[in-house]
Amino acid sequence: METTVTFEYGPLTVEIHARDDENYQDEILDLLRFLENHQEQFEEIGVESEVAEMKSDKTGTVSLDQFEDGERNEEDEEEPDSTALGSIASELQLSVTNLKDFLYVDSDGDDFPVIYVDEFEDIGERQTDRQRVASLILLYLWHECYDKDRVKSGVLKDALELSNVSSSGMANMYQGEGDRYFDRRGRGPTATVALTPPGKRQARKVLRRLANEKKES
Repeated sequence: METTVTFEYGPLTVEIHARDDENYQDEILDLLRFLENHQEQFEEIGVESEVAEMKSDKTGTVSLDQFEDGERNEEDEEEPDSTALGSIASELQLSVTNLKDFLYVDSDGDDFPVIYVDEFEDIGERQTDRQRVASLILLYLWHECYDKDRVKSGVLKDALELSNVSSSGMANMYQGEGDRYFDRRGRGPTATVALTPPGKRQARKVLRRLANEKKES
């Protein structure tokens, strides 16, 4: 069954479609942040934030402010944490302790981020799947905790090896779904890679799944 959420913000109308097994709240939060960051531009063309509404085929109509307040209330239930993983824990509504069970980040930004993949029975059936899952998480950690949007491909390879994920044949992970998730630029030693917006959403989904698996183990 599919859920459809419709945003109406003045003349702007956006629809988000998701199946029951898909978490569409990430897309909603991304849109909220976009509206908040560009509120002055909208006001200049006569669009007032008070007219924003969200319509769902399951839940009826609520305002964006109500939705955002609900998200903030849920986040407020978590104890504030100033560690490097604190912002991710708050955004994903997870505990920092849960994330620390399988992730490592250096608050000083000197060491590579690391995933303790040995804490899980399997993060992918094939080597390409393991590389893709691990790279999504590692690049997301660099983005959120190290403030680095782009990382050298060679550095990502080193981080994969540190996480006990082979980097052999790594180019294959950029094919298929990987083409949507990763933005590669350059060649050879100067080649870099970053997450696309769909890649960041997928990274959040993977982190939630792994965190829940770890919590239940």
